[in-house]
Amino acid sequence: MRKMSSFLAMLVVWAISIPLQAAEVSGKIGYMSGALMAQRSDGTVKVMVPKSEVLEGDVLVTAKDSYAQVVMNDGTKMTLRPNSNLKIELYQFKKESPQTDNAVFRLMKGGFRTVTGLIGKRGNPDAYKLRAATATIGIRGTDFTSRLCATKDCADDGEAAKPAKSPVEQAKAVGRVMLIQGEMAAKETSGKTRKLMLGSPVFEGDTLMSSAKSHGVVVFRDGGRATLQENSEFQVEAFKYDKAANQENAALRLLKGGVRVVTGLIGRANHDNYKFRMSGATIGIRGTGFDAWVGGACAEKEEGCEGVYVWSGEVVLVSPGGSFTVALNQAASIAKETGKPVQIIKIPASILQNIAPRPDSISIDVEKLFEESSNSGDPGLYVTVHDGQVILSKGDMKVDLGKGESGFTNEQTLTRLAATPSFMGADKKLDNIEKSGGSNSKINQGGCMVGP
Repeated sequence: MRKMSSFLAMLVVWAISIPLQAAEVSGKIGYMSGALMAQRSDGTVKVMVPKSEVLEGDVLVTAKDSYAQVVMNDGTKMTLRPNSNLKIELYQFKKESPQTDNAVFRLMKGGFRTVTGLIGKRGNPDAYKLRAATATIGIRGTDFTSRLCATKDCADDGEAAKPAKSPVEQAKAVGRVMLIQGEMAAKETSGKTRKLMLGSPVFEGDTLMSSAKSHGVVVFRDGGRATLQENSEFQVEAFKYDKAANQENAALRLLKGGVRVVTGLIGRANHDNYKFRMSGATIGIRGTGFDAWVGGACAEKEEGCEGVYVWSGEVVLVSPGGSFTVALNQAASIAKETGKPVQIIKIPASILQNIAPRPDSISIDVEKLFEESSNSGDPGLYVTVHDGQVILSKGDMKVDLGKGESGFTNEQTLTRLAATPSFMGADKKLDNIEKSGGSNSKINQGGCMVGP
C-alpha cells in the first residue's frame, strides 16, 4: 500500500498545471498485472483496473514489475512493459468513416508491444503513428515492439541485472520492393503469406505474387532488378551476395505470368553463378535486360507460351530440345511440338509495348538501400518488427523495416540493425500477454489481474 501511495503521490505532483480539455473514450484496459495509472488531460490522475476506460490525451504509466494491455476501439492492442509512459496524443476512429481515422501515440519512457487494428489498414496507410524523442514510427498494419532506452542496453528498466546475451541474427533481406501498384504478396518457405508494400524486404526462398492490374519492382543486393507483372509468380530460390565473404550466386524462377529483369553484379564475372529458370527452359545470362513469360504472350499457334524478349545485351534460351541465342531486340519461345527454342519472327505488340515499367527506370542508391550497422546497446529508440512493416523516420531520413528486422535511432543516428539486440526479445511475459491476452490470469480482490 505504501508503494502504491508513493506512486500515486508522484503522479499528482506531475499533474499540476495541466490545462483542461475534453476527451473521448478511445479504448479500455484489458489484462493488468501490478499498478497502472492514467494522467488525464484535465489534470486528474486515475487508478486503472481491468475494463477502465482510456481517453484521448491520457498518459498511461506502469509501475515497477507491472504490465498492462490496452485495447483500443479499432482493435489495436498495446501491451506496456514495467516503468513505461505512453501518451495517447490523438485518437479518432469511427466504424462508418475510415477516411477520418487518425491515431498518434507518444512513447515517453520504457516500451511496449503493439498489434495494430483497423486504423492504417482500411483507409489512409499513414493514419497510425508512434512518436518518441526526435523520431516518428509510421505503421503499415503490423506487430512490433518498441523500447526507449535511457541508458546502455536498457539498464534503466532492469536489464542490467540479467545475463548478457548476444544479439539475435536475423535473416537478411536479399531485395526490397521499391515500386508497387495494386497488390503484391510474398509466400514464405513456411507457407505463410505476407503482404508486400513499398520498402518491404524480400528474403531468400520467397515466392512473390502479384494480383490483377498490379505490378512491382524489386531491387536486389547486387544491383539487379525485376519487375513482376500482373497475375504473376516469381520465386527467389537462392540468393547470396556478400562481397566481403566472396559469395555470389542467384537462382530465380518464373512460375507464372511475366517478369522484366535487369541483371546485377552476380554472374558478371562467372555466368554460371546466375540461373534463371522457367517451367521447361533456362535463360543463360550475359549481363543483360530481358522480359520473360510463362503461360501467356504466345506469338503463333505453333509456338509455346514460354519465352523471352531481349531489350539489352543477349541471352541463351535453353531447353531439353536445344538452345538458341537471343540477340538484342529479338524474341524466342519454346515450340510446343518439338520442345526446341525457336525465334519469334513477328513479335506481338503485347511484348514490344509492355505496360509494366522497365526495372532500370527506377533510380536507387543500392548501397544505401541495404545499409545496416551493428549496435552496442546505445541509448535511444529501438524497434523490432514481428510482422508487417514499420517506417522509422527522423527529419528527412527514413528506414523501412519489414518482418524480422530491427532499427535504431537517437540524436545522431538512424539505421537498420544487422542484428536484433537481446533486450528487444528477452521479455517472455510480455510476449505471452500479447499472444494470450492474459487469459491464464486471475483477478484479485482489488480488481487487478495477477499473472500466472
